[in-house]
Amino acid sequence: MSDPCLTVASPESLGIPSQAVLEFLEELKIHRFPMHSVILLRHGKIAAEHYCPPFDQNRKHRMYSVSKSFTSVAVGMLIDEGRLSLEDKVADFFPEYIPENASSYCREATVRHLLMMATFNEGTTYTFESPDYVKAFFNNNHITHKPGTIFHYDTAGTVTLCAIVEKITGKPMLEYMRPLLDELGISPDAWCIQTPEGRSWTGSGILCTPRDLARFGLFCLNRGQWNGKQLVSRAYMEAATSYQIDTSVSHSGIHWPAGYGYQFWMLRDGGFACCGMGSQFAFMMPKYDAVLITTGDTQGLSNADDVIRFAYYRLLEKTQEAPLPENPAALRALRDYRMALPLPTGEKDSPLAKTVSGVRYDLDENIFGFEWMRLDTAEGQYTLTYQKRGEVFSFPLGVKEFQAFSFPEPYFGVRMGTRERHYRCVSACAWQKENSLLATVFAVDDYLGTLKMQLTFVGDSLTVFMTKYAEAFFDDYRGYLCGRAAKK
Repeated sequence: MSDPCLTVASPESLGIPSQAVLEFLEELKIHRFPMHSVILLRHGKIAAEHYCPPFDQNRKHRMYSVSKSFTSVAVGMLIDEGRLSLEDKVADFFPEYIPENASSYCREATVRHLLMMATFNEGTTYTFESPDYVKAFFNNNHITHKPGTIFHYDTAGTVTLCAIVEKITGKPMLEYMRPLLDELGISPDAWCIQTPEGRSWTGSGILCTPRDLARFGLFCLNRGQWNGKQLVSRAYMEAATSYQIDTSVSHSGIHWPAGYGYQFWMLRDGGFACCGMGSQFAFMMPKYDAVLITTGDTQGLSNADDVIRFAYYRLLEKTQEAPLPENPAALRALRDYRMALPLPTGEKDSPLAKTVSGVRYDLDENIFGFEWMRLDTAEGQYTLTYQKRGEVFSFPLGVKEFQAFSFPEPYFGVRMGTRERHYRCVSACAWQKENSLLATVFAVDDYLGTLKMQLTFVGDSLTVFMTKYAEAFFDDYRGYLCGRAAKK
């Protein structure tokens, strides 16, 4: 598909060895990271672009906390228009939320403090059950220190910045930003999940395509300039993408100590990044005139962020300023490369499969209300059926290949707190041992998450272990279940 905003070129023409890109992709594969897309750009052109089914170039992808960097740019736009100042007190925009006996720390906080993640709270103040995320920012028991002094990651601060943008403009944030987004060529149907009170949840909720994020990354790399136009003032964008506050105490990862700007993370060698949970990344490296975009669902894989970053650095170290000789074999291998979600490890079949098929196991009492469970093992596709709190659910498990389905329980949709969606999922299973079945469910919807299950059969008993890595869903699918075959 042609794209007037993004030109595709061979890696070698951009000074990048195709073999180095292949090695980068293989490193992610070796670690079994569920990556959904990778786009590598240099000198404003796409050197490599890959997608993992069911994701593709046109699919809107949840960007999680990358949304925070969009919020920063919206604030910069208002500052350029003279409608907002970095030193404006955030409490002044929401007198309806400020308690009479409000802490002086609450009243002192400025727009700049929130941009720096240097709020007065010890962390994000709302829960997913909170009726008003902005009210929770001001009304809570976690106001602990003077704003502007200490970095502490606080998504509620970003939500409050968005609320300021929407209060000043009278529009949803992405609608206000639409003239700029149109200049960048960002999808007109990019959208944002809403908070329970109906504001844009730009701390976590923007959905756009990976190519949209690539455009945004190039715009940020060029400090607010696009096609020769300065769309947001260079002074603001340079400040936003530069070190503003130390992060070494709050974040102990080997990479985070580089610092934080205005809703952007700092990288080594003068780089900076938009970072979202699950490996939604835009890594901008001005020294190399390069941008890396990734999307995925690595929630629960504690080493994924650092592995991806350092693999990217190793790739950049192999680049040259001048074009390289073309390498047809490596380029062909790169263009033929296929990404895939990692399947459970094990065998397709077990002698026990037919023995346990169709057997109902009555489960011991448990906190999540599971009452019984049954595995049906038809050839090529298994089905897991269970009763939970009086309601019967079932979903398929592809055998050593992924099976698409809609998860039987509803979860949040357009608005947080409103359960209206059955998430698109893919699942697969394999026999780790003769009596132990491993299953993986990936939610591949507007909300991303992973559910893993192990079903172990011993005699007439079934023991189930479940783990989930998902924000505010799959919550009942955790811990242990144990039961025995029902008497006939």
